[in-house]
Amino acid sequence: MRSAARAFLHVPVFGWFLRDAINGLPDAKYYFIVNLVFLFAGLVYLFGYAFLIIYGLTMTALAMTALIILTASDMLSKKGKPGGGGH
Repeated sequence: MRSAARAFLHVPVFGWFLRDAINGLPDAKYYFIVNLVFLFAGLVYLFGYAFLIIYGLTMTALAMTALIILTASDMLSKKGKPGGGGH
């Protein structure tokens, strides 16, 4: 998981901004968030309503996947134990 998170730091422009937000000055985090908001607004302006629909569907799929992972983790941890968890 850490290597996947560190892979974002090696993306040329986004990685520089992200590294500065993590290790830079305290107000760099706020500039990073503002840059993301402007990027989102620019993409909405460029691609229009279709971008909002695709973004919404993608976020829905990610939220559902996160819910499944969070709820299935309890089942997966009890799978190897005899009796289903030892009450």
